[in-house]
Amino acid sequence: MTVEAATRRRIPAYAGMTVEGGAGKTVAGYAIIPPMHLPLRQLFPPLAGKSRAALNFLIPHSGLLICGLFLLAGWFLSGDYGGDYGTSGVDAKHQLSLTQANRNYILGRADMVDTIPYFEQVYGVAFDLPLLLLAEQTTGSADSPAAYRVRFFLTHLFFIVAAWFCYRLAYRLFNNRLLALCALLFFLLHPRLYNHSYINSKDLPFLSMLMIALYLLERAFRRD
Repeated sequence: MTVEAATRRRIPAYAGMTVEGGAGKTVAGYAIIPPMHLPLRQLFPPLAGKSRAALNFLIPHSGLLICGLFLLAGWFLSGDYGGDYGTSGVDAKHQLSLTQANRNYILGRADMVDTIPYFEQVYGVAFDLPLLLLAEQTTGSADSPAAYRVRFFLTHLFFIVAAWFCYRLAYRLFNNRLLALCALLFFLLHPRLYNHSYINSKDLPFLSMLMIALYLLERAFRRD
């Protein structure tokens, strides 16, 4: 750094600084400071530029990055829920048997589904049936640890998609990224919702569709 540059910046005095024109000199009442006291953008211009570019990318995409991290964690956690073969208990077994009965009826493997016990006919299978077919195609079984993991992960994936729409809805309503991130984290970190986002293929898909519908509703009213 030259003496003239130090003079223009009017930086405070510091003894022992070696610059062009002498060590520890003052020029027009202003002295030289060592590089350690300079701003980061002056010490490491390329580093400062890269940091600024990284922040400019991370801040607008922070919601998407958080959803991506939760989705990655979900892949590793999807096999850790429940007891027998990763199930969530009797309710999951009932839902699986109901879905299998409907699958057999649709594919012509059974004449009727009325033989299913009444307590297993409480919920529909519109969401669970595609998961069952995909799990059977990818793992070769419907009631195996791998099959349950596929079903649980895809259910969780739909939950993550809904979380992203929750973030977008909050951002459009408040026009504040911090509030939108708070809404996203509240949605993702709710203990009951997060647990059921793997094992509950009935209520959580309904909640997810409701969140997506609210986002689309807000867009429709805002456009009008």
